[in-house]
Amino acid sequence: MKKKTSILLKTLIGILFLQISFTGCYSVFSGGTGGIVVDSESSSNPKRGIANVDVYAYTNQKERDNDFKSWKSGTKFRPSGYYGHTTTASDGSFSISKLVWKESFPDFGKDADYTNVYMLFYHENYGLTKGQTLIVSDSFSNTIYQELKSVKKSTILNINLIDVTSGNNTNHPVLVKVSVPQSTDEIEFADKVYETIITGAGSIAVNYPRWLNEENRLSEIENTPEVKISYAQSSDEITWKACFNGDNTEKNYAFWPEDKTEIIKTIKNPSYTINLYGKSTRHNIPVVNGQLKVKGDEGDDGIVVSMTAAATSEDLGQVTTYSQSLGTAGSEKHGVFSGLGSGRYWNDSDYTGKFATLNVKVSAGGKEKTVQLRSDVSSFTVQLQ
Repeated sequence: MKKKTSILLKTLIGILFLQISFTGCYSVFSGGTGGIVVDSESSSNPKRGIANVDVYAYTNQKERDNDFKSWKSGTKFRPSGYYGHTTTASDGSFSISKLVWKESFPDFGKDADYTNVYMLFYHENYGLTKGQTLIVSDSFSNTIYQELKSVKKSTILNINLIDVTSGNNTNHPVLVKVSVPQSTDEIEFADKVYETIITGAGSIAVNYPRWLNEENRLSEIENTPEVKISYAQSSDEITWKACFNGDNTEKNYAFWPEDKTEIIKTIKNPSYTINLYGKSTRHNIPVVNGQLKVKGDEGDDGIVVSMTAAATSEDLGQVTTYSQSLGTAGSEKHGVFSGLGSGRYWNDSDYTGKFATLNVKVSAGGKEKTVQLRSDVSSFTVQLQ
């Protein structure tokens, strides 16, 4: 009878032990971890930290590995099983202050324990990398040092927007768009378009795959993509357009035709300078000054002087002649006029040279003279007789 009672008691104890094991007889612990993420190819000492790296911490290795396997190179990483997450600071440092785990049989009893933490580090330019560390309960271990190798290249495009008329940078704000291929030999992606508004000169940083395939990666043959660049004045009213720089078949400076919308450049260096050319379609009419006669008299004062476009007869303004004192001797110059055409402009989207020309007719008192004005000259002097 005692033997049966002993067996029954042992069975009950065993069942109770299993129930305790499976129904929550465990201890809960917490700890933190941190460190720094750096560029493995950095030449500085210490190596340059990488900002904006997503750091994911897992307490379960299988869940970490499943997330790692689900990611495809070149795509955005979207994890599901991580426990802790943070992003690196500008110097590459990071910290995850509290990670919680439970343990049924802690190595140091209920007072302390340690556990492995499984890491993933993701950055668009560095891809996805595994890591691992050990943390101790009720403490923070700032021990992680993770090096990442870039899977993308970066190039700074230094853009100069040059007006061919003057040879100087334009003062028009111009929207510049750069289309950069993102596909590799293994995976096809849409081109990434970078755009910014530049006045005169500015820079655009672009990224693209470092290698086109695994063979190139092993051989360190880096990608040199062809980028497509388009640009246009950023304005509701267009007065400046893209043009050739004498680099076309005709060797002129004509505006781009409708079927030409972009230029193509091959980039391979960390920094690359690109000159983009354009010129005005709207021109200020140069101020026309002058005199009716070489030797005028008082009768030449108060005469209306008119100017019209020679091709269209468009009215380009009127002024009245006047007398002008000469020095201190009291003599005067008569029949003088100035400011003719001031504040007016003309449009021309067809000229093929560096500057536009406009033929005008200047007339007064029955006299008329045809003058060719140039967009690159601010004023002209005319004498009617």
